[in-house]
Amino acid sequence: MIRTFLLFVVIFTLGCNKDDDNPNPSNPNVIPYQEGLTTNYITINNITRKYLVYRPTGMTAVNAVVTVLHGGGGLGIGVSEIGAHPLSVFRTIADNEKFLVVYPEGSLDIQGNPGWNDCRSDDISGSQGDDITFLKQLNSKLISELNINSNKMFLTGTSNGALMTYSYAFQFPETIKAIAVSSGNLPEFPESGICTNGSNLPLPILITHGTSDPAMPANGGCVADIGGNCNRGKVISQTATLNYWLQRNGLQNINPTISTFNVNTTDAGNVEKRIYSGAKPLIYFILNNAGHAVPSKTVYTNSSPASGVQNRDIEYAEEVWNFFKGLQ
Repeated sequence: MIRTFLLFVVIFTLGCNKDDDNPNPSNPNVIPYQEGLTTNYITINNITRKYLVYRPTGMTAVNAVVTVLHGGGGLGIGVSEIGAHPLSVFRTIADNEKFLVVYPEGSLDIQGNPGWNDCRSDDISGSQGDDITFLKQLNSKLISELNINSNKMFLTGTSNGALMTYSYAFQFPETIKAIAVSSGNLPEFPESGICTNGSNLPLPILITHGTSDPAMPANGGCVADIGGNCNRGKVISQTATLNYWLQRNGLQNINPTISTFNVNTTDAGNVEKRIYSGAKPLIYFILNNAGHAVPSKTVYTNSSPASGVQNRDIEYAEEVWNFFKGLQ
């Protein structure tokens, strides 16, 4: 009887220690996302929202989460597909650096295409969903389930996604460490409330912008004004946008370190890089004669009258990650 009891105890103990799905269930660093690219959902005010998560192979702990916002009309899955979009390069970099990449999908605009309801009050054809609540709750969800804090959370976006990144920085800057934007100016007519009188909390930022961007004019004006009705609203100039962030980060009296380079002589022009050093630094890339596309050395974007010519002297994802990594 005693022998049988002891045998049962041994078998029970071995069985309790076996857990193929989670070898260490008490470890708070266990990542609740499978390796590779997975599709996930979160419900916000009874509306199901989609986001993709890329977990590199061999990643066992979360040292950073980079959330990437697509442009207007772009699917999250589209910008995450390797080789299809420059924002997919974040996945390639994550394979070596072992950080988590998140690609949320925006709400639908009046054409039925995904976009972001940013702070433009005069964007009458854009998305009208509650994207700010979606991104805030997604950010909170990731922090909670990954057992990390806001110092490991980073946000970047292009075009409409860049303006949404700005919108988030007005409203919840304390929940992220830093931001980066490609081809985005601040709205000329922001919505009332927090979009107009939002937080002035300094926030490290990296900005890239083409001087010949027809969709997000460097001198300000109508966004993507293909039909001539200015129905996507107006933005201020890139210089005014830069000055806003210099003042917000206390860098308006800082002389930047400037360098120029022209790695690919077949694109539109060279690049001027300005580094404004400080407690909350700012890096600004002027892409001379370049258009609206995210700059990339490895993923080519076709030129068009609506978007202009892509700059191919820098790899946006690489520059952004190096910036974010340097803040940790």
